[in-house]
Amino acid sequence: MRPSDPDSASPISRIPPTALLDLRRLAVLREVARRGSFAAAAEAMCYTPSAVSQQMASLAREMQVVLFERTPRGMRLTEPARSLVTHCEAVFARLSDAQCEIDAIAGGVRGRLRLGSFPTATVCFTATAVDTYRRRHPGVEIHFADGEPYESVARLKERELDLAVLFDFEHWTAATDYDGRAVCDDCEIDCLELFDDPFNVVLPRDHRLAEAELVDLRDLAGERVIGSPSVCSPWGPDYRHLCREAGFEPDFEPRYRSADFAALQAIVATGRGITLVPELALPLPNAGTVVRPLSGGPVRRVRIAMLAGVTPSLACDAMVAVLKQATAPLFEVHHSGDGAAHGPRARLRADG
Repeated sequence: MRPSDPDSASPISRIPPTALLDLRRLAVLREVARRGSFAAAAEAMCYTPSAVSQQMASLAREMQVVLFERTPRGMRLTEPARSLVTHCEAVFARLSDAQCEIDAIAGGVRGRLRLGSFPTATVCFTATAVDTYRRRHPGVEIHFADGEPYESVARLKERELDLAVLFDFEHWTAATDYDGRAVCDDCEIDCLELFDDPFNVVLPRDHRLAEAELVDLRDLAGERVIGSPSVCSPWGPDYRHLCREAGFEPDFEPRYRSADFAALQAIVATGRGITLVPELALPLPNAGTVVRPLSGGPVRRVRIAMLAGVTPSLACDAMVAVLKQATAPLFEVHHSGDGAAHGPRARLRADG
């Protein structure tokens, strides 16, 4: 029998062996690299640690390389494993892009959509928008993840989300965590504007400004301000900048810190200082505090974000349309002369 002609071999025989790797095993390897251990990867993927171990052993045999090595501090990826993870990211990114193209070619809104949001937006409009979307586009499988903006940005970068509702400030990007660390470059994310969300000031009920209809930023000179770590991040940098423009230096209270708006209001009720709360996040009334509109204060910009350079699917475009419709009443935010709030939260309550 004549040796087979390489040019006449079956198509699959001409494919490099690495291209025949099981994508599920590559996904497990990527998760192990992200999480730092088999146990953490197993928990994230709803596997057992032994199943992850078996998958990695099979992948190592297929690749004929050692993927992990033991160190005094635990497990570490070998150089071949790190190289493979880099290629895994490219493979999964291209597959995601391919799905978007196929959906567009096939027409219609179907497939899968992974949406992120931040808690106050979820409460005020994102959850309702998701419900509306499900009814309008039953052919789309929706996955939802709630978290802080920087967490959603990280998920976008890792291709775990397609879209995210998030916020940023003039002096604080959505890619920055609350300790001031960037999870990615700003240029890696594209954003569409939704609306601006102004801040109110929360005061103890017996505060000198408690009866004011509208508090001016300059009235807060000398007040102790309570917020989250890193000088009231993420709104603290904007607040500091605006205070300096108004002619005074803000006094951030370092001994009381929380990122929860209801907790901040409870601390204010004890008389330890004041705090700022965005209109969307106005907490339930606390008997010991009053909330007043703030003139000249910070404004957070609520946006829809997606990974830069990625063509959005029809499912993504449809969600953008739903979110814009859901937040259309929130574009114009103002306060009336009687001091009553007429911003996002007030209008949403009025609309039911």
